[in-house]
Amino acid sequence: MSPSRHVTRAPSATDWIAPWMQMSEIAATAPLVIGYRTARMLTGGWPPSARDRREYTRMWQEKVEAFARAATAAATAPPGPVAAGRALAPLRRRVRGNARRLSRG
Repeated sequence: MSPSRHVTRAPSATDWIAPWMQMSEIAATAPLVIGYRTARMLTGGWPPSARDRREYTRMWQEKVEAFARAATAAATAPPGPVAAGRALAPLRRRVRGNARRLSRG
């Protein structure tokens, strides 16, 4: 009996659909989040309230965390659509969560 060999195939165009959809969703939702936050900054007054200060801090912390997770996912997966999907997942999750949270007011 010969040892079994794992044969990998080159990614097809359809393998890239999910990462492209994730990227499209991020591209459509991120401007909404930016708009919500900008509107809040413009109407929040000076000095910023405790709630606004927490939001400003959260803005930076979540970016660092999401991009660190994305970089780790991209670095630990073999190149291709799976790596792209894993790298985009933390960013997509964060952007969607922010859009939901901020749209409530």
